[in-house]
Amino acid sequence: MKTLRTIAAITILATFATAGSAFAQRGQGRAYANNPQGKGMMNNAERPYGSGQCILDLTPEQDAQITKLRTKHLKEVTPLRNELGEKRARLRTLQTAENPNLNEINKTIDEMAIIRANIQKKGAAHRTEVASLLTDDQKVIYNSRRQGPMGRKGSAGMGQGMGRGMRTGGYWN
Repeated sequence: MKTLRTIAAITILATFATAGSAFAQRGQGRAYANNPQGKGMMNNAERPYGSGQCILDLTPEQDAQITKLRTKHLKEVTPLRNELGEKRARLRTLQTAENPNLNEINKTIDEMAIIRANIQKKGAAHRTEVASLLTDDQKVIYNSRRQGPMGRKGSAGMGQGMGRGMRTGGYWN
């Protein structure tokens, strides 16, 4: 009787352990009308940039031209984003030093502002180039799409989440 209880307890624990692991696995995404397989945005080989290009109802020529422009834009902006990340790390190092040098901190902040401005200027030029390829109806839809800090479709992307929290930091920053 005692061994039967032990075997039953081990079986139940093993079931819970495997079930918890199975439920913790990431799914394939939700299924929508234009995405019946439930593939995530990046799993759709026909539209690798999400449904934004589908909404505009682009011709194949427009699609090809916009893809070229996007590739060109990313080649220009990626080094700037990388440099901005390096400056951000440098700023963090300067700010957390034993004796912070305010002149170096301010210089790094100014350099970061210049890089951000360049990225925004290149983004504005890219959006203007893309808009020049669109018809009037497509421009209305394109210009109504949400741009800005939250990006397309209102998602902020991956970031620091809620930050350090009130209890660990002792201040809001």
